[in-house]
Amino acid sequence: MANQLSLSIVTPERVLFEGPIRYLSVPGSAGYMGILVDHAPIISSLKPGLIEIRPAKPGSSPIKLKIQKPGFMEINKNQVDILLDATESDALSAEPTNS
Repeated sequence: MANQLSLSIVTPERVLFEGPIRYLSVPGSAGYMGILVDHAPIISSLKPGLIEIRPAKPGSSPIKLKIQKPGFMEINKNQVDILLDATESDALSAEPTNS
């Protein structure tokens, strides 16, 4: 059993976030979803709203990312991939990607 998820958030222009996390909250088309380790495989559309990322590194602050347009998410074997058209976030600039 793994103790973390691997998250990748990308737009057509760049990778916004890539790294290990322990929790993720996303605005699914039917409402907000909380994602933890060993979540069942799923593909979901995302609507505009707020993504909250809690990095796996102890003591790290949560990262918040505002989605401006719809996107998509896939979860499979503790790998979470999020594809977005446009985003806005000041918090992400403080957390470097691991790419």
